[in-house]
Amino acid sequence: GFAASHFMILEGLSGTGKSSLPRYFSKFAKANLLFVPVQTTWRDKTNIFGYFNDFTKTYSETDFLLNLYHANYNPDQIHFFVLDEMNISRVEYYFAEMLSILEMPDKKEWIIEIVPNTWASDPKKLIQGKIQVPPNMWYIGTINNDDSTFAVADKVYDRAIPIDLDDKADPFETPDTPPMRVSYDHLSKLYAEAKAEHPLSAEMLVELDKLDTYLIKHFRLTFGNRILRQIKDFVPCYVACGGTEIDGVDFMFAKKILRKFESLGLG
Repeated sequence: GFAASHFMILEGLSGTGKSSLPRYFSKFAKANLLFVPVQTTWRDKTNIFGYFNDFTKTYSETDFLLNLYHANYNPDQIHFFVLDEMNISRVEYYFAEMLSILEMPDKKEWIIEIVPNTWASDPKKLIQGKIQVPPNMWYIGTINNDDSTFAVADKVYDRAIPIDLDDKADPFETPDTPPMRVSYDHLSKLYAEAKAEHPLSAEMLVELDKLDTYLIKHFRLTFGNRILRQIKDFVPCYVACGGTEIDGVDFMFAKKILRKFESLGLG
């Protein structure tokens, strides 16, 4: 999923391991992990990045911003930001700017404005009031669907790789496995090799085009270029991990296309 998007959503019942999974994966890969519990009062990007106080002339930074700044100084380390219970407030309000930035094809354009003015005392990595969002960072949101949460907008799902955790796993014994540092360069190389060795077949591209035409004709629904790009990025890595092309496409179709039927009342 990380090969196809820098934003992943873990959704499902409470107690299925949505929060534990990124914790243990980060521990195994020796990645930096920031766990951020989302609050009901979050309304805009200042809840993520902090704000500048015009009266005191000081900036009230958040742990999110501090870790983002830290990631710029550690470009080869993987960084995970977990937004726990992210739909306890509206995701499209407080995380909107990040969702837009992560869609830009050129990672050099992943820049966010922190302050409108510059000061001589500004940190080194804060250039003209802006900071680079480094590509070695991934964002994971956990979602519980109950009466205390908001529905997640379709445009948020479009940009993410959603994984449903609906069943509690049976306990099992496993030997202790020592951690293995996974660098950003190594991870990127694995993704690139998978895409080169297991590209989406021409036959599958033809079938996807037929499916797109059918959806447009009968439901006025299309999955567009973004989702097709995600499929092309996801499926080769899925195959490299031991899966089959058809199963990888089936997973993406279920999570990215069939989900739209539910939101549009077509199911």
